[in-house]
Amino acid sequence: MKDDIFKQIIRRREIQNEKVVAIARFTCIGVAMCFDIMAHFHIIHFTAVVPTGTTLVLDLLFVVASGTILLYVLKFPYWPFLKFVTITSDFFFAGMMVRFDPTIPKEGDLVPWIATVAAIFLYTYNLLRFSRAGTLYAAFLAVIFFLAFGLTAGQNRTSELLPLLMGLLMTLGIGYSITLANLKMMKEADSKRMMERFLPPQLVNEIYTEQESFSPGGKSQEVTIVFSDIRSFTQISESMQPSDVVLMLNDYLSAMTDVIFSHTGTIDKFIGDAIMTVYGAPRSAPDDAARAVHTALDMLDAAKEVNARHPALPQPLKIGIGIHTGEVIVGNIGSEKRLDYTVIGDNVNLASRIEGLTKYFGCSVLVSDATVAALIAADKAGQFIFRKIGSARVKGKSHSIVVHELMGSASPENSALLSLKHEFEDGVESYLQRDFAHALSIFLKHPGDSPSRVYAERCRVFQLNPPAPAWDGVHDMLNK
Repeated sequence: MKDDIFKQIIRRREIQNEKVVAIARFTCIGVAMCFDIMAHFHIIHFTAVVPTGTTLVLDLLFVVASGTILLYVLKFPYWPFLKFVTITSDFFFAGMMVRFDPTIPKEGDLVPWIATVAAIFLYTYNLLRFSRAGTLYAAFLAVIFFLAFGLTAGQNRTSELLPLLMGLLMTLGIGYSITLANLKMMKEADSKRMMERFLPPQLVNEIYTEQESFSPGGKSQEVTIVFSDIRSFTQISESMQPSDVVLMLNDYLSAMTDVIFSHTGTIDKFIGDAIMTVYGAPRSAPDDAARAVHTALDMLDAAKEVNARHPALPQPLKIGIGIHTGEVIVGNIGSEKRLDYTVIGDNVNLASRIEGLTKYFGCSVLVSDATVAALIAADKAGQFIFRKIGSARVKGKSHSIVVHELMGSASPENSALLSLKHEFEDGVESYLQRDFAHALSIFLKHPGDSPSRVYAERCRVFQLNPPAPAWDGVHDMLNK
């Protein structure tokens, strides 16, 4: 599929270049004819032999043929075999000129050199077509052209022609190599441009340096997935003009892309205003989880900057972010006509559900227990402040997950968050021990804290209606 797209690109480029070649051919022959006419009437002198009527007739034939080709490529649909017709035409008329034009020597030492130069010139400008078949065909005609006129110079010049023939063959080989290199470079450039839409440029360069391929298929790999979503985006967009929504959303997605790429993340996809980002694919690193968490913090800061650039928003943009680490299938997945480099699996869905939990708890960022474990394993957990929110069973899952709120980075200015963290976790512990009165007293100390309000409401409910003896503290989510 990818090769088919590339062939279409090359075909369009070939059509454009065929027009350029046709214009150049007609222009050069037209100018040459003008010079021959002026020399024929002795207005100027630039050849040892004055151009005769034969020269002018040959010029006229070549101009008519060139004009016909130019008219065809400009006015009619492109025919794939046209390049072979025009290449043949070029060599045919060049041969007619060498054979019948009296201004061109027919004998002597110059003939082999004239044949060589003419063959190389005709071959070289055909390289503009970026066609392997066209290049090979032009090379074949160049050799025939050289031999036809070099061997008919009137003397036995085999010993003199052999070095010229070897030089010609080397030139033809270099030209073909250039064609192949140009095609490969164009293909890689096209692939690179596509990849840079989803991968940070430095990662793309590294992949191409080590010549890794992105062939169809997949493999199991541990990654850290980041889901982000704008809160109440539908409500915001409904109160804005469509053009303003697009302008704001493009600004937001551009800002988030810059953040993600700065931490060498891979954008899996944009889903409206949501972004799915992967750390650990296509390249895994020990700090994948840490970079994902740093990305979340920077995304929150970037959202504030977007709000500052759009003061007319009905309400400031607020985002929710869910982060989870686990095994997924990574690879090029799709149909024969369209492939996407993506990740799939149960852990992808779980990351999305964790992002959904941020709405319920009123948090900006929630991180799974698996991600925290990955941070601990990489000795990166100390860079951040987390508080354990608790266990939840998301919709569609039979097992529960433990989630943590990312409160901020572990810096001196965030030291006040540690007090809230410890008090909240003490309250959760009392809640799990069924001491709902004590837990409620702790949560009520922080009325401005959304998770505390959620747990306070739970405590009130359980005080009135105590949970069953088998209750394990896991909250079942009924919505996504």
